[in-house]
Amino acid sequence: MNRNDIIAYLKDKIPDYSCETNLNKHVFQFSVHVYPFVAKRLHPFIENLVNALNEIEQAVPGYAIKTIDWLATIDKTHFEQVIQILGEIIVLRKLVAIANPNSITLEPSAISNGKNPEFRALVEDTFFAIEVKTASLFNFSTERQTGLQITAQLNKLDYQLLSQTGKIVNSRSLKVKDYLVSAEEKFEQYKQNNEFKDDFRLLFIIWDDYINEPLSALANPNCGLLTDNSFYQDSRFKNVDGVILIRHIHQFFRNLQYAEIVDYGKKGVHDSFDYVNPAISAIFIQNPLGREIPYEKLEKFEAFPIVNFYEFPVAEYQPTDFIDWQRGLSISGIYKLPEELKNKIISFFIELPTEEIPLSYRDISLFDNYSIDRAYANLLKEYSNEEKIEEELFKTIKSLIEARQFISKENLHSLKEESDRRFTLDQVFKGMFLQNYSRSLNEQCPCCSEKLFKDCCFDKLRFFNYTHYYDL
Repeated sequence: MNRNDIIAYLKDKIPDYSCETNLNKHVFQFSVHVYPFVAKRLHPFIENLVNALNEIEQAVPGYAIKTIDWLATIDKTHFEQVIQILGEIIVLRKLVAIANPNSITLEPSAISNGKNPEFRALVEDTFFAIEVKTASLFNFSTERQTGLQITAQLNKLDYQLLSQTGKIVNSRSLKVKDYLVSAEEKFEQYKQNNEFKDDFRLLFIIWDDYINEPLSALANPNCGLLTDNSFYQDSRFKNVDGVILIRHIHQFFRNLQYAEIVDYGKKGVHDSFDYVNPAISAIFIQNPLGREIPYEKLEKFEAFPIVNFYEFPVAEYQPTDFIDWQRGLSISGIYKLPEELKNKIISFFIELPTEEIPLSYRDISLFDNYSIDRAYANLLKEYSNEEKIEEELFKTIKSLIEARQFISKENLHSLKEESDRRFTLDQVFKGMFLQNYSRSLNEQCPCCSEKLFKDCCFDKLRFFNYTHYYDL
């Protein structure tokens, strides 16, 4: 198949609006059938998807048809299953770019009908077995900022104390644990094949912009699943050599809804099926019980060890303990503090008055982090008086809260501009749709198919009822 074949096959498989039973049938319906009728070009999301499938198809013949067939069977009410497939596509697309020709195997298995990872590939002189997990976060993405978010497995007493703040949002660490358990089982069976036993085994976890959540579940020194203090002692996942975290799900949603993506300041970046945005990094967490993966191998995957980020004040790349969303501030390292001081820090957040800062975005991770253990260690070098150290710590916390409140209010202007732009675009788009659909049946169809309107989109869009171009 070539690119044009893939486009035609996708249009044929995704249900159109020619009958009432198809209404709200598939999450791609609007972007595949309505958008090109109005804009006279492919929807940017569909163009990106087709390009990714085409690249993979040239290396793995048959993949495009298989994947489109799979995508087409998923009802709109289960659209997060579609997102999970898209997560596999971005990893496989990256693998196609770096793997040796003709070396990729889909769903390699040691035994017939056995458990298997998604992919196997030879990268230079090294075989990799890869399992991909894409998180279901659509509902959680609106819940996470509604109160105080626990991002690690806290000690029971501390958890109960923080619960006094009112509504708390629990950690996603159990979901990350489930991903590891599943990967461990697959790799355990997979390596029984002598041909596969020396492969490096990687788990990819595709998350949204709040990458600190899976990172905290894996690497928080107090409880992380890949640390000696793991909260889950039933397994140390010795068959998983390491985990690569990718902050990407929000790009799919933005591109599908608004035909745009978050560029992180890198103008000209528009492809939501790029493995990672050039301005951000995939994170690698080495399993201390797994085989160490050489740095030069990780570079091929554009993944960098988490230790590379510890000295930079970037909240998303810190293994946090909790986030107070009323202040937009996360805390990490509380369990490296003296017990009495740790309790005072927790009490401070409990006793703060209830208030909310304006949240500029829900899909972009805008918050500050205070690595309180590092700050404490630095203050120990400067002061010998514990009271002075405590005073300086709280002074910094209060300053960070004030700064975040100011920044959040400033960002509201940008958010309003974005909202107004989308509203205007929506009104213009609706008008263009109504105008195009009112044309003569014997005119050429606006979708550029070179067919007459009566033989093309007139029937395909018969029962389409315009609401918003960005509705999922």
